[in-house]
Amino acid sequence: MERARDRRAGRYEERVTGRPTEPGADLELLVHGVGGTTPEKMLGDPRTVRVTGDDTAAVFRRAEDAGPAPDAGAESGSARDPGSDPGRTEPGRDLGEEPGGDLGRQPVADLGKERGRGPVREAYVWCNLTSGDGSRALWLLLLPFMVVNLAHWMRPAGPGRPRTVRLYGLLVRLSALTLTVLLAAAACEVALDLVAWQCAGSRACVRRHSWLGFLSPAAPGAPAGSGGWWSAPGRRLALAAVLPAALTGLLWYLSHRTWNAYESQRPLSAARGTDTVAGAEGPQPDNDDPGAGARGPGFPACDPASGAGPGPGGDAPGAGGGGAGPGSHRCGAGAGGPGGGPRHPVPGGDEAESDAHGSALVRPGFWYGRRLVARLRAAHTAAGLLTVAAAVATPAARFDHRPGGPAALEALGRPLVAALFIWAVAVVGVVCRRGRSENRLDRRLDRRLVRSLPLVALALLLLSVVYAGWSRPGWRSTGRLPGDPAFGALMLVQGLLVVALGAVARDLYRRRPDPRAVMRGLGGPAVTLLACALGGVMSGGIAQRVADWLDGTRALLAGPPVLLTWQASAIPPTLAVLSVLAVLLALRTARLARAERDRVRHEHPGEPEDPSRTRAIAHARAMAALTDRVPLVVTVLTVTTLLLGTGALIGALATGKTPDGAAHRTHHVVRAAAETSQALGSWLVGLGFLLFVTWGRRAYKDASARRTIGILWDVGTFWPRAAHPFAPPCYAERAVPDLTWRMATWTRRTGARLVLSGHSQGSVLAAAAAWQLPPSVRGRVALLTYGSPLERLYGRWFPAHFGPPALAALHHDIACWRNLYRRTDPIGGPVRVPGDATPEVDHEPLPDPRAYGRTADHPLPAPILGHSDYQSDPAFTRERALLLTRLCPGLPGQRPEQGT
Repeated sequence: MERARDRRAGRYEERVTGRPTEPGADLELLVHGVGGTTPEKMLGDPRTVRVTGDDTAAVFRRAEDAGPAPDAGAESGSARDPGSDPGRTEPGRDLGEEPGGDLGRQPVADLGKERGRGPVREAYVWCNLTSGDGSRALWLLLLPFMVVNLAHWMRPAGPGRPRTVRLYGLLVRLSALTLTVLLAAAACEVALDLVAWQCAGSRACVRRHSWLGFLSPAAPGAPAGSGGWWSAPGRRLALAAVLPAALTGLLWYLSHRTWNAYESQRPLSAARGTDTVAGAEGPQPDNDDPGAGARGPGFPACDPASGAGPGPGGDAPGAGGGGAGPGSHRCGAGAGGPGGGPRHPVPGGDEAESDAHGSALVRPGFWYGRRLVARLRAAHTAAGLLTVAAAVATPAARFDHRPGGPAALEALGRPLVAALFIWAVAVVGVVCRRGRSENRLDRRLDRRLVRSLPLVALALLLLSVVYAGWSRPGWRSTGRLPGDPAFGALMLVQGLLVVALGAVARDLYRRRPDPRAVMRGLGGPAVTLLACALGGVMSGGIAQRVADWLDGTRALLAGPPVLLTWQASAIPPTLAVLSVLAVLLALRTARLARAERDRVRHEHPGEPEDPSRTRAIAHARAMAALTDRVPLVVTVLTVTTLLLGTGALIGALATGKTPDGAAHRTHHVVRAAAETSQALGSWLVGLGFLLFVTWGRRAYKDASARRTIGILWDVGTFWPRAAHPFAPPCYAERAVPDLTWRMATWTRRTGARLVLSGHSQGSVLAAAAAWQLPPSVRGRVALLTYGSPLERLYGRWFPAHFGPPALAALHHDIACWRNLYRRTDPIGGPVRVPGDATPEVDHEPLPDPRAYGRTADHPLPAPILGHSDYQSDPAFTRERALLLTRLCPGLPGQRPEQGT
């Protein structure tokens, strides 16, 4: 069957290109890491061409490896300047668009010459996915959303506990929903309370800000109706509601805009089972069918024992894992062997483990979550609009419900408030209804639900605006806008959700304890708490700054809710605790550096000692070890935040005053501490707000600053948006399908071997892409990682997806795998694949620097490379050649010994 498909595909290509599809040169596909780079630097050549892709992400190759252009006289723009943008070519068409220009179809005449000097090299450049145009600066507003979305993926592994896993995801989604409500409430606090209710309701404040003159109320003693039309409190609130409603609409627009560029990219599993990888799709099973398998639509069954798979080249030598012949002599167990491969999922497990010993990244629908994002986007948009509607309608309803209030308006207010409550319950129900569908490629959208949720919420907001703007003689705005308890209730709900999430995470951790997992499985709850705290600090900071701007003396306005002031006052003690921790870590690093000096001296016997050189190497190793102390910092920060946040909530609810007001009658030491903390906290919040705005403005204008922000998103936005739809988009939902399609089409068309070479974050993308490949393709793909955070960061922080069982499954799934690292690397490290795998994945630590002193090979001092320039090490070329040799040898050889 597979041979027949390959023969049909080969005849088709011969008809199209006029060239036979014979085995071609081997390929090395390079994937860069965080921060991005240019294809010229990756390939070491100033002349590169874009093979396939667009301005956002593309595959490049050296011009001399691309072969002659179809029309030498045409303006093809194949040569590129070294400083050109990696996502852009010179004017003209890409090489892949020319007739016969697809390098996947390149004949032996063009590519076979490369065998003598190593594989043909291609560079996948994806940096524009996280640092593109100026709109990326707006992603700074989404930082709390990104953090809470990470918490969804930080859960401990839960084999055999699908209900507990779904409960974990539900609690994270509810916590994410409270952050959206908090952001909308903070915008309402600024626009409705501070500006429209307090300042516009005070003639003295209006005199200081003339632009509010049309909202000024009538003078005391003036006849009713002497003020302007907008002077009525309800109309002022209705006008101010435009700002938070527009902010909610902006978040919806950003999420919807990125949806088209990321979630809409279908993974390779959408086309499995067709004669050509890019062919038609099979029938889609019903999305609610609990027995839908992990193979995806139209993907026929695969026998892991035989290695026969429906993917490209299933009968090529070395494809599959369990069959006899040359392909059976491999670095690891066969694809689909113990611990790996997409086997039998848990029926109906939306978020459950598909395999008790593997990773969920093998599922066909893992990188295709557009249905969930669309549903959550509609729910969060509706929640934001309902928050604005409640802020507008509640003060008017309270005025109408007083004794002697207008009966007609009271009769209208009650059903409106009830409708707001009912629709809010419906929104919560949609968020609770269902999580991700990863066991199948879920392409159906809940169109009615996605449209009705925000549209009904918008209609209720418009009704609330009309209701509040109705004339109410005698209504005056005094004090704060009714609704102060809402912030306290929201903070209490967040605290209860975090506690419940911690209990669920602990229960999952007991099921399969992992000593390397951070905080004993409590990393997800800790990050959720920090996301809520970050949202509270940002909300309080904006409110504090606007209040100080409107009333610098704080004599005219009541100011923001006291809880926000308490939250700002908790910042100085938190910084004090972190300062103490920083001092302790600095002392520990100094002790470690002194210990490393002795090791460095023993590693270079017989060479004249250079004290400064020894100190530099030892200091680099000690600083690199600080990465392993990040869990301690997060633990201390989480405990401090939890204690101070609880104290702030209790203090605000018990006293109803700001910290300095609550400590007015206490001991002078306590009073001084409260006043200092409140004043310093307000100043720090203001400074942070200014830095935030300045950084965002600079990022909007400066591409280099935007790239710096992109480095943060390289780590934070690797994961799909499973908890918060307004989080920055997941670039892996574009990058992983790109890599899998490129590898699958190359191996099918050429029958050659392929080395997937990933540096830093690129190694994570490479691992994710390898998991998504059909088993037959994995048989001809080797994995080379260097400076990889797969175990050091991802394995510890995301144990359910990159823990020891998952990495062991990857080792068994892929044909060959080798990992390079240095002791001076603060990001990369060993992958520590468990078991008695032969050969080992981890290479011994590479020497850094390459030479201690001046030698004949290194007449100048060798630099300390740390996380960079792994390809300059001779071990890189040597290990790549060994991978190609082991990947598909001509004859079976003796199994290598342990450690070779």
